Amino acid sequence: MPSYEPVIGLEVHAELLTESKMFCGCAVVDSTSAPPNTVVCEVCAGMPGTLPVINERAVEFGLRVALALNCEVPGVNVFARKNYFYPDLPKGYQISQYEIPVVQGGEIAIVSPTRGEVRVRLTRAHLEEDAGKSLHEDYHGMTGIDLNRAGTPLLEIVSEPDLRSSDEAVAYAKALHALVRWIEICDGNMQEGSFRCDANVSVRRPGAPLGTRCEIKNLNSFRFLQQAIDHEVR
Repeated sequence: MPSYEPVIGLEVHAELLTESKMFCGCAVVDSTSAPPNTVVCEVCAGMPGTLPVINERAVEFGLRVALALNCEVPGVNVFARKNYFYPDLPKGYQISQYEIPVVQGGEIAIVSPTRGEVRVRLTRAHLEEDAGKSLHEDYHGMTGIDLNRAGTPLLEIVSEPDLRSSDEAVAYAKALHALVRWIEICDGNMQEGSFRCDANVSVRRPGAPLGTRCEIKNLNSFRFLQQAIDHEVR
């Protein structure tokens, strides 16, 4: 009987090295050290009647990725609301992109230990804002909300499901990690969440249609990425 093969795609979130947030003039600060809720305005707090204004520098950083990875740049790009409830998402929706993002297509080459050179196709790279952060420690059983990170610019780079092992997924993530640091759009600090991955994992018989995928969220180390994928494949 033929064995199963993993099918893996990654969504990589890179926090952009802009001085201000995605849609307002608030400074981007280190949310792990700044006092909570000290860099927040009406826009990134989601107050009614506020109007977001796009950060031009964030768009420039998206275009750097397009040039580096041979992507297409549409003449128009569109932002949309991604509606979901989360305690530290103050508006109740995230401003993101989907149908017409800032960057489409492209590819990045990796070396697979079993398949040699693999060219991983990109679906898109889109701009969006980050959410705030829930703080669970030292609150006597309660959870605090810090909105300093809310509105921080992110570039989400989405791959096609072209990866076939956790080794390939790690090689791809490392290649992107090196790239965003080299073109100076992200500091790549995984411990603080500046570079993190969501892994979409399924299994199938070779050549069969794609199976039902499981999404593993917010992996912030290459070792955790590999361990999480191997666990889901088993």
